[in-house]
Amino acid sequence: MADTEEPQPDPVEGEGEKSGGKKSSFPKRYVVAIMIFLGICVQYALRVNLSVAITAMCNNHTIEQNGFTIQKKAEFEWSSQLQGTILGAFYYGYTAMQIPGGWLGQRFGGTRVFGICLGIASILTMLTPIAARTSVAALITLRVVEGLVLGALFPCNHAIWSKWAPPSERTRLFTITVAGCPVGTILSMPLSGIMSKYGFDGGWASVFYCFGAIGLLWFFVWQLAIHGSPLEHPTITPEERDYIEESISKLPSAKKGQVPWKSIITSGPVWAIITANFTADWGMYTILICLPKYFIEVLHFDLAKTGFLAALPYVVKAFVGPAGGVLVDWLIKNKMTVKNTRRCVFTVGCTTASFFILITGYASTPALAVAFLTIGVGITGLNASGYAVNILDIAPQYAGVIMGVTNVFGASPGFISPQIVGMVTPNKTAGEWRIVFWITAIVYIIGIVIFGLLVSGDLQPWANPDADKKEDEDDKKDGEEEKAPEKQDEQDDDKKEEDKPEEGQEEAKKDEPAEEKPPE
Repeated sequence: MADTEEPQPDPVEGEGEKSGGKKSSFPKRYVVAIMIFLGICVQYALRVNLSVAITAMCNNHTIEQNGFTIQKKAEFEWSSQLQGTILGAFYYGYTAMQIPGGWLGQRFGGTRVFGICLGIASILTMLTPIAARTSVAALITLRVVEGLVLGALFPCNHAIWSKWAPPSERTRLFTITVAGCPVGTILSMPLSGIMSKYGFDGGWASVFYCFGAIGLLWFFVWQLAIHGSPLEHPTITPEERDYIEESISKLPSAKKGQVPWKSIITSGPVWAIITANFTADWGMYTILICLPKYFIEVLHFDLAKTGFLAALPYVVKAFVGPAGGVLVDWLIKNKMTVKNTRRCVFTVGCTTASFFILITGYASTPALAVAFLTIGVGITGLNASGYAVNILDIAPQYAGVIMGVTNVFGASPGFISPQIVGMVTPNKTAGEWRIVFWITAIVYIIGIVIFGLLVSGDLQPWANPDADKKEDEDDKKDGEEEKAPEKQDEQDDDKKEEDKPEEGQEEAKKDEPAEEKPPE
């Protein structure tokens, strides 16, 4: 184990240690991180594939096949605003599940809920073509339900790391997992574009069958490989288990069944995270959901090319996120305060993003527009190291619940933003899209200011049972000190009463003759 100032890296690596005369396996907490990373990749594939597929579902397009150009007629005739409603339907369910998802993760275990929910969502994804061909209402309902089950994943991610992440590694482990967001987008967007154009069953339907099957494969591996905590893992080395358990045991634990809801809702640092979450997700969802439409409607790229180009910003983000996590851990280790580190990283990410997203609307060529968006979206990989990990700083034992609360606000842009984009861009012109980019930049700036004012890097009093216990002990001690002088005064009064002769005894003493002195 390390001293209190600087954790030793040996247990972190988990290699070269001895366990029963054998070298230890790859650290299990990193196996958990990789599996969560892959799970979030799948989650994002299930979320964003419709953003690309819907362009093939609703727009005529051409394909080259065996040397011939074939015109494929759109299967559905949905207006731009209806498409926005369909794309946003997922986020109604997703938003509604955030707080219940945090509670479920805390109540039944983050690993169990995470796996089951992603498995159900994979099945629903495979049913999407059937729902779409049945009716618009059926498709919207299915997407709402899919949002419900996937809404539990991020709160459960925090709940999992409250059991598995040593404090000195929490940022890097967390940022490894959330790198699944851009990587899932990178993989799903180009593949969705290719399958929508060349796939089976009309092209677009193959997108949902393939990604749903991948999700089910992940689910079976998760059930076999992942366990709720180091104590439950059958093959973890004693060294790694003890290292994790001893590190986490120094943190306060939640009282079972008790969540300080009032303290959470009225906490300034929690509202800092809520604001940052809303800010970051406004930019993310605006670009994530609407970027394919911008590339097709304004830049006039074809369907397959759009999938690849829309993935470029997330390639950058996939590298920036984990690199930011390592940088943040290094800054904190080298004596920069947690508060200033979180504030600085979030500010850099949002300021840079707002600038490049804003100038995208004024780019003179499509290539410049793609380059600006790639930088602007890619740099937002820093944001998670600023605000999302901050939950583990201020209240690690309630991380799942607080993530649920903050993500209610964070997920709301998922259904608000597509509606606004649909209303602002009825004619699909570059000028209308400039308004979209201006709105995004302004939201970023407001978020920077509020987060900077309210953020904290310290464990909050309501999340520290030891502080409450100490306060009770201090109150008890103060009470005893106050009672001590009173008790002493009472004892002195009793003594005076004992020494004082009674009234009858004094009179008898007066009547007695004076005692004669012995002769000298």
